[in-house]
Amino acid sequence: IGKPKAGQETAFRELMDKQVVTAMSRFPGVADIKAVWPKRFQDDPPAIWCQVLVEFSDSDAIDRMLASDERAALRPTMRTLAGLFDGVISHIDYEVGGHASAALQLVKES
Repeated sequence: IGKPKAGQETAFRELMDKQVVTAMSRFPGVADIKAVWPKRFQDDPPAIWCQVLVEFSDSDAIDRMLASDERAALRPTMRTLAGLFDGVISHIDYEVGGHASAALQLVKES
């Protein structure tokens, strides 16, 4: 529920696709990752600019990822990404059919 700052749309998407998702794919515990970019909206949902879907085999894998040096090393890039975005970046853990997964949400601040 937010969007990149004016004129930063391409830079935001390139940074997300080429650096953030690539780096996160190498985090310990990550089974799969993808950035999804909404194309159409129905029934007036919130305008989510992007979601990064990360899959793990179990909750221990999420804990390994969260505590990893690789994740800590990505923080400067995430600060750059956040600076291009008019909103907030959040982390939500989901359970999907018994498998653990997480999503990075890009949401406009209220």
